[in-house]
Amino acid sequence: MTWDFYIFRHGETDWNKQRRIQGHTNTSLNDVGSKQAETLIPILRDKQIEVIYSSDLDRATETAKIVNRNLNLEIKTTEKLREAHFGEAEGLLLEEIIAKWGQELWDNFRKLDRSFYGIGFPGGETRGASVQRMRSVIDEIMNFTTYKKIAISTHGGVVRNLLHSFLPDDHEPLPIHNCVCYHLQYDSKSEEWRVIGPLNSGEDYF
Repeated sequence: MTWDFYIFRHGETDWNKQRRIQGHTNTSLNDVGSKQAETLIPILRDKQIEVIYSSDLDRATETAKIVNRNLNLEIKTTEKLREAHFGEAEGLLLEEIIAKWGQELWDNFRKLDRSFYGIGFPGGETRGASVQRMRSVIDEIMNFTTYKKIAISTHGGVVRNLLHSFLPDDHEPLPIHNCVCYHLQYDSKSEEWRVIGPLNSGEDYF
């Protein structure tokens, strides 16, 4: 038995363009982001997806609704699929964050090695906590629903963190551009997870 998760990041927002940290702040897609979301339609159209799970933040739900135009599936929203919470850093430009807390904290927060799971910004969420939150959604779907082919609309940082939690620490960083889509597969017979993709291309997440 296999489970197939098609996990994608939302389309561009004005804050993405400005390199302003969004976290749990609710922002919407801009025109470019809506067009990016449309590129996911042909990628996901023939995957026999049964349901769409989405972060409850607008930029993710808007992306999910665009993907769903031809699928006509139920969209289940949950705050568990939100971006990591950046605490006092939310709403600030990347250069403002580096000026306030230093380049090292930013770099450490983005490091993929599990030894850095405890890193977070003041008042915010650690990387490890965001991974645990995201994986709890995967676990709930596998253990408490009958779905086997699932689409998930979420956010750049947690997409990267989630996928790398299934990969070795020394794996090269996965590209996470707006509307990137990955295929995460679990085979119960071999008890193996596979990260496949990206299924599309674009500019990487900063």
